[in-house]
Amino acid sequence: MRFKIFRLFVLIAILLPIVILLVWAFAARWPWPQLLPQFFSLRGIESLISQPDHLIKLILSSTLISSLVAILSCIIALMTARAFVISKGHLKRVIVLSISLPFLIPIIVFATGIHQKMLEWGLANTTTGIILVHLVYSLPYASYLIIDAYQAVGIKLEEQAWLLGADKWGAFRKIVFPQLLPVLSTSLAISFVVSFSQYFLTLMIGGGQVQTLSIIIYPYLQRNDRTIASVYAIFFLIVTFLVMGLFNRLTKHYQKKYEKVEFY
Repeated sequence: MRFKIFRLFVLIAILLPIVILLVWAFAARWPWPQLLPQFFSLRGIESLISQPDHLIKLILSSTLISSLVAILSCIIALMTARAFVISKGHLKRVIVLSISLPFLIPIIVFATGIHQKMLEWGLANTTTGIILVHLVYSLPYASYLIIDAYQAVGIKLEEQAWLLGADKWGAFRKIVFPQLLPVLSTSLAISFVVSFSQYFLTLMIGGGQVQTLSIIIYPYLQRNDRTIASVYAIFFLIVTFLVMGLFNRLTKHYQKKYEKVEFY
């Protein structure tokens, strides 16, 4: 009974903000302390679809940047996790400290310092520059998840495969990788969300030249235009859920594929 009540509270906590966003998306005027808006309008929807070409460009830009960041984060995190599992002693502490640095350094300090370097390297106001700085902050999330999973999987089965004549790549691909697929899917999703919702670094390094959905939403919030901001926020959620659903489908597809793999 208590568990059901807890689940109900969790469900309400998740759905209530979305419901409020939906109401704000169609609210023309909602003064305090009114429980519901006094007037409704389609101004937010009209603003969203008034420039379809710009909207498509925003979606492609945001999704491409965040997807690349998520994929690169998981690849680097996978290598980091393997290094962590096979290393011993102080090297493990060095790896943990290295991946924790983005959490220890304030983002404004990092952005100010890296922006100067990006200008020197010619990466300021570019998509490549944004991908690199997003990678710094999404990598720790993927690394911690994959390190924990890799520790649970271990390398003993891999070593057995080597003894039976498998090469290192084949052993990893057919034994370790299938076991890490679920956590890789989660890591992809979290890294994508971290990058997709990043505002300050995108604005600082992109200089307003590279636009994403998070860059578009913030000015409306500053102007207190909650109607249009809510419409973009809902659209933001829809795109995020679609991409996460795609990651999940791909993971399940490859899991089924690996179930049919003939081992050595």
